[in-house]
Amino acid sequence: MTAVQEGKTAPTRGPEGGLPPPGHHCRLSEELDEVLLLASQEGLTARALVDHLSTRGHALLAFFLAIPFLQPVPLPGVSTPFGAAIVLLGVFMALGRPPWLPERWLDRELPPKQVVRIVRGGQRILQRTERFIKPRGLWFHRHRWARPIAGAVMAVSGALLALPLPIPFTNTLPALVIATTAVGMLEEDAVLTVLGEVLFLLTLIAFGMIALLPLLGLRIIL
Repeated sequence: MTAVQEGKTAPTRGPEGGLPPPGHHCRLSEELDEVLLLASQEGLTARALVDHLSTRGHALLAFFLAIPFLQPVPLPGVSTPFGAAIVLLGVFMALGRPPWLPERWLDRELPPKQVVRIVRGGQRILQRTERFIKPRGLWFHRHRWARPIAGAVMAVSGALLALPLPIPFTNTLPALVIATTAVGMLEEDAVLTVLGEVLFLLTLIAFGMIALLPLLGLRIIL
């Protein structure tokens, strides 16, 4: 078992301590640029990638793993291991423990082209949204329940993502919850974090309806 030590990068603060300075740039874009450099190396392992991303903790790892599913086509063969990893990250985040993934997952070599494709996808998303992302509602993130709740939201969403459902948007909805909540926590944006939690409730309703469809269909037939 390997526990990846979690570091913290001080968030950008403006003159008043709450708003970012003019020209604020979402730090996630810069960190994804660093991942591109990492992917250019031969023999890139999951351990090297996790060690790099884990300097920002559970949320950045979860965001990276959710990126491939922010599109309508489900990826059942891929979503199960990715979702399981997000479950672990969310649980450890909720418990206030450092990020952890099994050793056998960490020792796997990653295809650089796939890593680059994931990073490029994340960068395209951030290019459209990062101007709206900024530290706000810092009191929300200072509350002792902020991280446990966010971790629980990501863990349950990871479990939903792991379900091998060949239905459009069944990967997209939990991935959107994970990405929104993760970015909100990373950038200390309470609006984005709360939005992620609202999307989580809507996703639970959607999956509940999917679970009820077979029962409703059976009743109509009978």
